[in-house]
Amino acid sequence: MGRAIVERAPGTTETQVSGEAEVLNIFELKGRSKSKGPDIKIAGCRITDGHFSKSGTMRLLRSGDVVFEGPCASLKRETQDAETIEKGNDCGLVIQDCDDFQVGDIIQCLEQVIRKPKFISTQSGSVRIEC
Repeated sequence: MGRAIVERAPGTTETQVSGEAEVLNIFELKGRSKSKGPDIKIAGCRITDGHFSKSGTMRLLRSGDVVFEGPCASLKRETQDAETIEKGNDCGLVIQDCDDFQVGDIIQCLEQVIRKPKFISTQSGSVRIEC
């Protein structure tokens, strides 16, 4: 019975840091006309831990303080669009509505994870549901 309850439980949504990168350079892409849009700042980064995903939320940190948090507008490896980029690789990153990058800033990629409850039984026969 307990296993059936656990299998049907919706779980809880939790935000976790899936990757971290350091800003090594900043590139500006000038909008050529009003139809092409405004100027864009691209953070040239190296991923130092984990991985970055285009679907993740990006958090910009400066001296340990959160400066900005928002969705990823563009993630590129060299000149190619990428869905994910792994540790040790360089990338170009644009955060929607953010142009306040500085060399040395840290960018974290945040992802939503669903934690399902676990059904735990012990050798003594007792059971519990752990969230």
